[in-house]
Amino acid sequence: MASLLQKLKGRPQGNKIASSLQDNFEGSGFHLLLFVVFVLHILTINEASNLNVFNFINGLSPSVPAWLQASVTDMGNGVTLGAVILCYLVSRPELCCRVVVAAVLSLVMVPLLKQYFDAPRPAVILDYLNIIGEVRHEHSFPSGHAATAFLLAGIIFLSTSKHWLKGLVVVAAAFVAGSRIMVGAHWPEDVVMGAFVGLLCAYGAVKFVPLIVLSSSVRVKLYLVLFATIVISEFKNGDDFPQYWQVQVIRWSFILLSGLLILRFWLRSFPPNLLKNQVN
Repeated sequence: MASLLQKLKGRPQGNKIASSLQDNFEGSGFHLLLFVVFVLHILTINEASNLNVFNFINGLSPSVPAWLQASVTDMGNGVTLGAVILCYLVSRPELCCRVVVAAVLSLVMVPLLKQYFDAPRPAVILDYLNIIGEVRHEHSFPSGHAATAFLLAGIIFLSTSKHWLKGLVVVAAAFVAGSRIMVGAHWPEDVVMGAFVGLLCAYGAVKFVPLIVLSSSVRVKLYLVLFATIVISEFKNGDDFPQYWQVQVIRWSFILLSGLLILRFWLRSFPPNLLKNQVN
C-alpha cells in the first residue's frame, strides 16, 4: 500500500490533470446531451414540425430588439467566438490542441455538408418571414453558427466538473442557435444538426487528442498566432451587421480582451527585468 501511494505521489502533474479531466469526461452527462440533440433532430426532420417551430421562433423577432438578435447570433461567428475561445484558452492552455483539432474538424465537416445537401434557406421557400441581416438563399443545412457555438460548449462541458458552468454554456449555445431561426437565416433542422456536428467535433477532440502541457514561450507564440488570425479575419471578412454598431462593439470588446489577457500572461511569464537580464 505504501509503495502504491509513493507511485501516485511521483506521478507527473500533467498526468494528474489528464486523470482529473478524464473523470469529469466520463461522468459529465455528455452522452445524455447528445441524445437530446439527436431526438430534436428526429423531430425536426418532419416538414410540418420544422415549419411550425420556425414560424413560432421567427415570429418572436418583432418583439426583440434587432440589435440584440444580431449581437446574439454574432456570437456564433468565427471571429467573435474565436476571441471568446482565445480568452478561455489563456486560462486553460492544456486544452489548446483539443480546441484546434475540434475547430479543424468543424471547418471540414460543415462546408462539406452544406455543399452536399445544398438546402434552400427559409427566404427561398417562404413568402413572409422576419429577416435581420443579409438575405441568404443557399447552403442552409447545417448551421455553421450553431456548430461553432456548440463546439465551444462541448469542449467546456467535457472539461469541467462545475455543473453550473456546463448548464451555462449549453444554454448560451442554445440561444445562439435559436437566434439563427429568429433572424430568418436557418430552419430548426439546420441549427439542431449544427449543434450535433459541433458536439461530435468536441467529443472526438476530447476523446482522442491528449492533453499537452505547453511551455510559456510556446503558449505566447500560439496565442499570438491565434490572435493575429482573428484580427486578420475580422478585417478581411468585415461586419455581418453594419447597421448595428452594438455588434461591432461586442465583437471588438472580446478581441481586445483576448489581446489584453495575452499581454498580461506575457508580462507575468517574462517580466521586463528578466528579459533585460537575459539580454545582458
